[in-house]
Amino acid sequence: MTPIAAARLVPYRLQLAAPHTDARGSFTTREGVLLELTDADGRSALGDCCPLPAPGAPFEAAVAALREAAQALPGAAPADLFERHAEVPSPLPGAAAFALESAVGFLAAAHRGLTLAALLEPGAPRPAALSVNALVDAADVSAALEQAQRAAAGGYAVLKVKVGLGRARDLALLRALRGRLGHGVRLRLDANGAWTGGEFLALAPALREAGVELVEQPVAPGEAAAPGRLAELRARTGLRIALDESLADPGAADLVAPETCDAIVLKPSQLGLAYAARLARAARASGIEVIVTGAFESAAGFAAVLEFAAAFGSPGTAHGLATALAVVGDPVEGVPKPAAGAIELPAAGVVPRLAAAREPSR
Repeated sequence: MTPIAAARLVPYRLQLAAPHTDARGSFTTREGVLLELTDADGRSALGDCCPLPAPGAPFEAAVAALREAAQALPGAAPADLFERHAEVPSPLPGAAAFALESAVGFLAAAHRGLTLAALLEPGAPRPAALSVNALVDAADVSAALEQAQRAAAGGYAVLKVKVGLGRARDLALLRALRGRLGHGVRLRLDANGAWTGGEFLALAPALREAGVELVEQPVAPGEAAAPGRLAELRARTGLRIALDESLADPGAADLVAPETCDAIVLKPSQLGLAYAARLARAARASGIEVIVTGAFESAAGFAAVLEFAAAFGSPGTAHGLATALAVVGDPVEGVPKPAAGAIELPAAGVVPRLAAAREPSR
């Protein structure tokens, strides 16, 4: 198989069309680095390293780790590298692992005439399209309601609503959503770990009354990891619970169990492809729903997220892929975007490429 001939890093910066707000804060830009691999025959492939903003300079650490790992790539066979990363936990930060595994995976898939999804999970049926939920993330109730109304009018049947922004705001928004949209749209909530268990229990009657179908990461990872805590909260609230932030620590993978959660929400661009795939397989084996979501990464990263969702996303589930609609100034093209609550997947696979007219300087 044709080896990798060169590896380079291409920095980029994206603007969001509107600020993204959740319980952890707000941001309006995304900074990342593309890993571009070229083989000896001139084929190229892209991976994306784009950590979410967080304390502790995760961007600098991820880029430094990726830069060092990229130096060892020339001369290696993409398929061998991909298989090695699939079998052995990566020492790289999740966003750096994702960039390397995606670029290597796209190149290995091209060599074999496969989609990245087929390389990730051989034999898995490829859906023609994926259902997509709309994101409601404005801090102001009126602005959030406008987001929801636009999404519903645009054909989105499932709304993922950011909560944990204050009890008064959260309850007012739920009342406004049901009052304006009725029960024709399905509501999922994402608290990003902002509530304590006691706060979640206190809010549960209002959430049940609003017909909330799923609550994502209601409590912080530390509380979620306490033995029996999630099972208790599920039983006492009567609500379905999904895990997200709890899964960032590989040591917490044993939380993916039927007594602990009803669903997992996977951000491959933050976890790494290989680790996210292990979580998805564990969930499927236990009958747990697998929801795949983007993280406002570039289209290069989003392409790999789509292929991951094609391989591992639960059929019929609405995935968190509307993040792709929020970014402006993307240097990558060739990647489909959601419309009317769905995103079509080319049978030949989603393959990102640098936009020739907008390629960053080398």
